[in-house]
Amino acid sequence: MTALARGTAAMRAPHGTSRATPRSHLSRASRPVVVAAARRAVERERVDADDVSPPTTRRAALTTAAAALIALGTARDARAKQDQGCESCSDSNSALSEGDKAFKRSESGLRFLDLKVGEGALVETSGTKVVVDWSGYTSGYQAKKIESTRETDEPFVFTLGDGTAIPAFDEAVRGMRVGGVRRIEIPGELEEKLGYSRNKALRYNGVGPKPSTFGGQRALDFVLDNETLRDFNRSLLFDVRLSSVRK
Repeated sequence: MTALARGTAAMRAPHGTSRATPRSHLSRASRPVVVAAARRAVERERVDADDVSPPTTRRAALTTAAAALIALGTARDARAKQDQGCESCSDSNSALSEGDKAFKRSESGLRFLDLKVGEGALVETSGTKVVVDWSGYTSGYQAKKIESTRETDEPFVFTLGDGTAIPAFDEAVRGMRVGGVRRIEIPGELEEKLGYSRNKALRYNGVGPKPSTFGGQRALDFVLDNETLRDFNRSLLFDVRLSSVRK
């Protein structure tokens, strides 16, 4: 019998007594007993509730800890994938915002996007001498500007196919029309193949475009020479404008 029930039972008339007088008498006398019994019942329910809380709290804590371990494992997997030099890590197409245009990929692995299609002469064949304006960025590491010929007023002049331009520039200009602007991205894992030599002594040996400013060359050299960087950190992005064709 609960305390509340016992308190209630105290109000009932004893067996064999009349109901009228004893009921009135017991109700006044038993009121403190009933209140005390009710209080004890409430306190007992509170204790019972307290007894249940710790396991519930422990379950919640265990659930949180499990979720944290899963998140940690996912982060480690992602880091391991990056450490292996995954090609997608340097792909700008993997981080497009709404409205962005995706890069196309050539057979060599160069990524390109026509920002503006020119209306002038079409450039296709080796031996053609071209004048290009360009701006470059270390897109895989802090997006530092390498240079912009619009600021230096020193366009890059080279002849298609003669080896005086890095392969990415030679490939990018082919198929463009004068006045066109093409954005190219050299994936870090293809830097040696499409971009600059990792050998500093050979990097600018008759091959361009070479940054004309100290700050631009330092930014480029840093991502190519720093041994602590991953391949995808060496990705480079250039905007190339075909300004004219020379005879």
